[in-house]
Amino acid sequence: MRRSPTLLLATAALGVLTLAGCATTEDKSADSAPATGQPSGPPPADPFKNLPQGTPVAFKDLKAGMCSNHRGDVQSDQTVGTVDCGTPHFFEVVSQVTLPDAEGAEFPGDRGVMDRMRTACEPQLAPVIGSQRGALISLYLAPMNKKSWDAGNRLGHCGIAYATPRTGTVAEAGGQR
Repeated sequence: MRRSPTLLLATAALGVLTLAGCATTEDKSADSAPATGQPSGPPPADPFKNLPQGTPVAFKDLKAGMCSNHRGDVQSDQTVGTVDCGTPHFFEVVSQVTLPDAEGAEFPGDRGVMDRMRTACEPQLAPVIGSQRGALISLYLAPMNKKSWDAGNRLGHCGIAYATPRTGTVAEAGGQR
């Protein structure tokens, strides 16, 4: 089964973000000692779990400066919940891009779409992220599956994701946080 790149790196960024907080699911009995160097106690809480989901906006209508707490996949004909950037959020749209591939161009596959998004977004994201890589994570929003691509969709969004919820926008912070 082929997975479409969707709220693309949102899923990948969430994978990176949640990987840092992963805990094992091993059954530990009360009399077993914790592994050396391993903290005991409950796993860290998900800092994004209870953030507001906001107002649904069509994917094609997302604009630079919009913020969201949307998690999971989205198709180009679906909506993304957006929140006021003054409330805690985990990603922000920095710009909108249209991939240069001609309407009749053959679908490049999920990886090909993501490679094209990276090429289109990195010049716009690099100055925003600067030395804050890790605290700010590149995010490519490209829900282009084969059906969407064949219908002529080349629209994507460049964004940033945060390791912890933030308020405000990159523009308000002068391009850096």
